[in-house]
Amino acid sequence: MTEEAGSPRRRITVHERVPDWSPLVASDNPFLEPAFLSGLERSGAVGAEAGWVGRHLVAEEAGRLVAALPTYLRGDSWGEYVFDHGWANAAHRAGLRYYPKLTSAIPFTPAAPGRVIGDPAAIPALAEAARLLAQRVSASGHHVLFVTEAEAAAFAAEGYAVRVGLQFHWTDDGYGDFDGFVGRLTSRRRKELLRERRQVREAGVEVRTQRGDELSAPEWAAFERFYRQTHAEHGNPGYLPPAWWRDELPRLAPYVVAVLARRNGVPIAGTLNFTKGDALYGRYWGADEEVRGLHFEACYHALVEWALANGVRRVEAGAQGEHKLQRGFLPHLTRSVHRLYHPGLHEAVADFCAREGEAIRAGVAEYAEHSPFAATTPPPQDPRRS
Repeated sequence: MTEEAGSPRRRITVHERVPDWSPLVASDNPFLEPAFLSGLERSGAVGAEAGWVGRHLVAEEAGRLVAALPTYLRGDSWGEYVFDHGWANAAHRAGLRYYPKLTSAIPFTPAAPGRVIGDPAAIPALAEAARLLAQRVSASGHHVLFVTEAEAAAFAAEGYAVRVGLQFHWTDDGYGDFDGFVGRLTSRRRKELLRERRQVREAGVEVRTQRGDELSAPEWAAFERFYRQTHAEHGNPGYLPPAWWRDELPRLAPYVVAVLARRNGVPIAGTLNFTKGDALYGRYWGADEEVRGLHFEACYHALVEWALANGVRRVEAGAQGEHKLQRGFLPHLTRSVHRLYHPGLHEAVADFCAREGEAIRAGVAEYAEHSPFAATTPPPQDPRRS
């Protein structure tokens, strides 16, 4: 633990391991819980060999923890979901070093409920601490991924470039229950959704949504099998090692919502999801066999149905995928912030972010013309305004 920045009143320290900042974690963010991040460390999913070296920034005031920012020293950009490989290649062509860099993020997790833990007034001190740390470890810049709009504005005031991205989120607009939600869709989209659910039933597949503490050991093991299968189809082993699935995931059972598809009682597919407060986050999908409509049922319909039955107002179903639009997930802007300490490189990145942002916002306007909801239905409002 090393002092990095601050004043006698407030100082920033750097921790190689995740400290216990749980009292400060937002009510809708399971991924910033120490149990989640420490489990990644203990299992070897993150660490020096995995290319995620912990350099977590913690703000203290009069000996009391007031804010934190999970931060890693990175030698590449894999597993971040905000793609900057083009920036790294441009830097290399210009004779500039891009790696190592500092990344404040939740490893392998594109969920978008914010990254600063605790008091947002600490952001200027955290940004300065990141700059001093970058000098000490020869990092080219600092990147904070999937921040809120308010966090982005605060970092922008410290000289960071803001980059917007696009995801598709479902938000409860007073539907009441799943039938109420389906009833708000256009006739065409309603028929498509109901057909997808019917295809699964007609295939003899039972789909059930369960909390993590209801899962048996074989069911936990099935999710690792599905995860490996999905990554094998894309030619890679996946980021999460067996130790995470065996030892760490069961400890996260209070945050887990599992959708399991069974044929004759045997799990054949499923999604592993996380929840806290009024939010539900879709994460890992996999299947032993292909069943028409099952992917949509397990990744979208079952999650929305569970959310409505359990008072959850927002479902984030992961990165990308405009096919989510027709299933009631509307476009949502995500944000990340980037500070490159080489002036010329930072200027180029900031210009790229501005131009890219204009194109993404124009795309959102086009999506609005293809809403899955009937014309009389007002668009759902995101309950988060920051």
